[in-house]
Amino acid sequence: MQQAEEKKIALEMLETEQAYVNHLHLLDQIFNTELMKEAKNGNTVPEEVVKMIFSNISSIYQFHAKVFLPGLQKRVEEWNCNPWIGDVIQKFAPFLKMYGEYVKNFHKAVELITIWTEKSPPFQELIADIQLTGHSRKRKVCANLTLQHHMLEPVQRIPRYKLLLKDYVQKLPPESPAREGAEKALQMIFMVAKHPNTATAELEQLQNLWVVSQRLGLEDDIVDPSNELLKEGPIQKISTRNNSTSEKH
Repeated sequence: MQQAEEKKIALEMLETEQAYVNHLHLLDQIFNTELMKEAKNGNTVPEEVVKMIFSNISSIYQFHAKVFLPGLQKRVEEWNCNPWIGDVIQKFAPFLKMYGEYVKNFHKAVELITIWTEKSPPFQELIADIQLTGHSRKRKVCANLTLQHHMLEPVQRIPRYKLLLKDYVQKLPPESPAREGAEKALQMIFMVAKHPNTATAELEQLQNLWVVSQRLGLEDDIVDPSNELLKEGPIQKISTRNNSTSEKH
């Protein structure tokens, strides 16, 4: 009975995460991508405006779609062997600091949408088309809601993690082997939620590692708070075997 209740919460977190990834897909892969494409063609607004509106939403989307959601899915699939989620949250909680940049930029982004909706009819028309047409499966997530409404989703996400995890901890018996890890995970989420507007050096470090990992086609093994990107640039590789050199990056 107790394990069933704990798994129910884990499944709820997984289901809400999948729905959230769909919202992030809409924001990044549809709104951001299509607005940027039209901006590059000179049809709507300057490219810089689109970048300022969507801030680091691409990094947030990539993290949730390729790292956090698969991690939760894997844990639910192996629940009979590992019936807890606290350690999964602990592993990925440091990455949630990337929300600091997005939250800090949110009000400016909404203001830019309002300003350019009035200044640029093509910008207004493209947003309206994405909001209302719903031609593709992903666009159905839009549900006739405004871009501003969808942009609020990431702002609300950390508090929702906090509520789900708090419910999970409260339903664990004191003697549960999962309790210590769950309480530590909740504490980490509280710390992230407490300082939502702080873009730290640690955040930049994680984002740099993530970019390098994606460019090199690596798994997420190098993306860890204990790792640091020391240098990026051209180097010469010297081969002692045939006394030759080659350019690398």
